[in-house]
Amino acid sequence: MTQPLEDPPATEYEEQEEPAPGEEHRTPDEYQEYGAGPPPTEHEEPPPPSPSPTASAPSPAAAAAAAAPTEAEVPGTGPAQVAHGGRDLRGDTALLPLSLRDRFRLRAVLRRPEHPYQAAVYRVEDDRGTHILKWYHHGHGPDRTVWELLRDRPRRHLTQFTETDDTGADGHPYDLAPSYGETDLARYLRDNPGPVDPGLIQRVVRQLHEALTTLHELNIVHRDLSPANVVLGSLDPDAPNAPDLALVDFAVSAYEPTERYTRNERWVGTALYMSPQASLRNQLIHPPADWWSLGMIVAEMAGGRHPVPFTDNDFVREEISSRAPDLVLVTDARLQLLCKGLLTRDPEHRWGTDEVAQWLVGGTPPIAPWEEGTAPGASDPAEDPGIEPFAFLGEQYTRPKQLARAFSDNWRQARHTLARRRTRGEFTRWLRQFENRPGHDADELAALLALLEDEPGPATLVRLISWLGPTLDTSYRGVPLDPAGLGELLRAAGRGDEFALSVVEDLQDHTILPLLERRPGGEGLGEVHQRWLTARSRWEHTVEQVITESPLLRTARAEVRAATRLDRTRLAALLSQAAAPEARGRRLRDRTARTQAALEQPVAWYDRLLRDPDDLVRLQLAEWLAGYATQESDEAQGRIDEQRAALRTERDLDVATLWVRRADMLPTLGWALGGAMVLVCPWILVIGLSDLAGWAAQSTVLTAWMLALPAAAAVPALELWAAYRIGSPFYHPNRSLAGLLIRRALPAARFIRTPGARFPVRGLLILLPLGLMWLTVVYAAWVWPLATVAALAWWTWHRLRGWRRYVAELRGRDDRAHPGRRGTAATTPRTGNVT
Repeated sequence: MTQPLEDPPATEYEEQEEPAPGEEHRTPDEYQEYGAGPPPTEHEEPPPPSPSPTASAPSPAAAAAAAAPTEAEVPGTGPAQVAHGGRDLRGDTALLPLSLRDRFRLRAVLRRPEHPYQAAVYRVEDDRGTHILKWYHHGHGPDRTVWELLRDRPRRHLTQFTETDDTGADGHPYDLAPSYGETDLARYLRDNPGPVDPGLIQRVVRQLHEALTTLHELNIVHRDLSPANVVLGSLDPDAPNAPDLALVDFAVSAYEPTERYTRNERWVGTALYMSPQASLRNQLIHPPADWWSLGMIVAEMAGGRHPVPFTDNDFVREEISSRAPDLVLVTDARLQLLCKGLLTRDPEHRWGTDEVAQWLVGGTPPIAPWEEGTAPGASDPAEDPGIEPFAFLGEQYTRPKQLARAFSDNWRQARHTLARRRTRGEFTRWLRQFENRPGHDADELAALLALLEDEPGPATLVRLISWLGPTLDTSYRGVPLDPAGLGELLRAAGRGDEFALSVVEDLQDHTILPLLERRPGGEGLGEVHQRWLTARSRWEHTVEQVITESPLLRTARAEVRAATRLDRTRLAALLSQAAAPEARGRRLRDRTARTQAALEQPVAWYDRLLRDPDDLVRLQLAEWLAGYATQESDEAQGRIDEQRAALRTERDLDVATLWVRRADMLPTLGWALGGAMVLVCPWILVIGLSDLAGWAAQSTVLTAWMLALPAAAAVPALELWAAYRIGSPFYHPNRSLAGLLIRRALPAARFIRTPGARFPVRGLLILLPLGLMWLTVVYAAWVWPLATVAALAWWTWHRLRGWRRYVAELRGRDDRAHPGRRGTAATTPRTGNVT
């Protein structure tokens, strides 16, 4: 899968300066305005800016939305393109790595990386002098063999690494090299617009020729030779005492003893200086690519501007692949000869070290016919004289397989070509030449001709390419869809790559995967499509079923639906599940099991989602709803913690109340005993007076004394018992005998203290109770103790029953305030009054 565009790694001479407005000459940084270094294929769009991270904690919906397939969850293996889901683990790259801060002093941050695959570049100092330090992500370090070869001894015009380490920069690779100056060729061209003096050009070519010759003898291909990576050194008029010119920045260089095509590797290089072979979807790594880059540099210096008039990488690739560079501004004959030799598109006829060496000493090596170069994959019409050629991207095609590859590698242009009625008619006429040719499916051709009467859709174009080139590798829009390619696509979609997401959307909207099953590498794509279709068809029903099972999810129904809506990212996750069910299922089971184990309280609907470990749809939904399960579990745990805190509070109150009751027990019992004595003493006095005065018969007095003794014991006992049961502070004065007597004595006292003018009238009312008391003393003195005990016993029962009811009422209120609380300890109320 082609990676999003990326800036080329910074070099030691890069300064954070912007070119003045209106300058015609553009630096490589300006050419990279759509993204960075590697150009996209024709079908790729510039990636959108990534959103800014927020500081707030993610909501469950946000956690669900962020779920996406990771590198380990999709099929295929390959180089470590993106580690840890695309996250840069180097920390704050505005500072030196922690492990190196005590060794170096930071002079300038030449570039902070925006992506994990970019290096952080610093100018640093120590006692030895000024150096350039590059800090790489551990998944995107340089070729270790290149490090070793450029570290063993100094070589003219090449960087010599003084230190390299795979893990020495906080666990990440870094390298250290001397600073060769602060002016690179790109800055020089920006500061000095217009054609460069031929003498300076020749000196640059001479030194770069020596650098490339040495580099290729070491079997190293630079892969990113551009003005930004050429430090002028002593060639800079402003720094005559600087070291010689140096070729720097070997972050993407490769040790390749034999040429090879990349496969599932990140695209590298600067588009404006890449050869046609390095611009292919699978880049060709070989030394002629570096010589092409040198030719582009010479043409730019000699002409005063770059020979390719575009800045968009798509158009740059199309221009380089379809026609020879425009050298009309290169007026010097010798320099034009050099450019034509270096910019020959056929690498077999491109100049190399020997031809450039001859040119430097005044020779004139032969060059391939300048106007006869053809783009890679184009046909020679003379090879098929019976076939009328079809023109595509400025080239002539007579062989179906070659056109199939051109269509596959240039998907967007192919669709644009076939969308026009005129060119579509020309193409169908070209196709009819193969109706009766052996080796071609006539029925499929007839069906394609019928479909091409209208503008073809993606499925039709896939069928067309498969008919034209049935042996082509499985791909769609230039993206390989074999297991490794599909895995890379899904990893890119998981990182939010816009192009990858658009491919996934096409795979959903059109039946693409089954059409590719018969192409090499497409085995099993039909089954993948069917599993994907089944998962999508079950999704909505499963989501609704889970929502109905949870009050929390029902309350947040709209939010849950938004968090589980099958947008392109979640479609990619379901496709990765269909493509690699075992690996994805194992990963989902591990993740959901960890989530379930971390729940403090069980969540019923989440447990039901995990009941079948082989149901990947429910497992995937469980992963995306993990935030809601955690929230529900936390709320349940919060309620339990609240109940436990209330229980602890109640127990503490019980202890406090018991302590208070014990501390106040003696005063409480004192009030009880005092009240009992106040009640007993009057009738003992009355019985004694009746006995002494002889007012009552001796039998009546004797009976009264016989009842008085046990009654005198019973009254304090009853009152002490009530005081003990009710306790402090609730016994006195609201429920004590002493309090009752005090409350009843107050009206009598107020009555007695009434002004005398009113006393004779109210005083008559006292005669009635006094008369009753006299009759009981004379005729039934024993009634006093008996009535007192009976009344006190009834009132004690009444008080205790009212107390129990009051306590029960308070507990009922507490239960209603804290529903679901179980095992509440008995708590004595702190206030209250029973009437």
